[in-house]
Amino acid sequence: MRSVIYLLLALSMSACVQVNTEIEKAESQLAISSVHDRELLLDQHSTFAFTPLQQNENGAVFPMVTAEIEMFLKRKGFQRVTAEQQPTFYIGYILEREGEPSDEQLSETFGLNPGLPDLPELEKGTMLVFVLDGESKQFVWRAAAQGFVLDDLDAEQKKLRLQQVVHSTLNQFNNK
Repeated sequence: MRSVIYLLLALSMSACVQVNTEIEKAESQLAISSVHDRELLLDQHSTFAFTPLQQNENGAVFPMVTAEIEMFLKRKGFQRVTAEQQPTFYIGYILEREGEPSDEQLSETFGLNPGLPDLPELEKGTMLVFVLDGESKQFVWRAAAQGFVLDDLDAEQKKLRLQQVVHSTLNQFNNK
């Protein structure tokens, strides 16, 4: 009888640890889906500009995200220009938190759904990134990245998480 009680106690303690481990694993999950809509020839002279969605009268709407995307693209050899300088391509992004848009709306309007599962104890965040041809303004590439929002991270951890999301997503834009 005593060994049965010890066994039950050990199993209940291991179950608690598993739940926490599963939540910790889920917090670091990142699901990305992307599609190339058309070819865009890029070389060492290619330039980019951010779409007007990323700017307001005070500058960048999400300065950390804009800066991280810009650094990534510059490391790939692209030069940032203004929209008036007729860039080779435009890049834009949209950030959303849980529920807006729903996974169904994301599929219908953006044509992508990364498929990150819904977990009641964690809030899902979505980053939509798109590249438009500089001349035709038509989609060249689209991506949707989903991860869980971790509000309790310190500034350095948030920066590292942002780098992970941006780099993992933009690495799928492999025209260069």
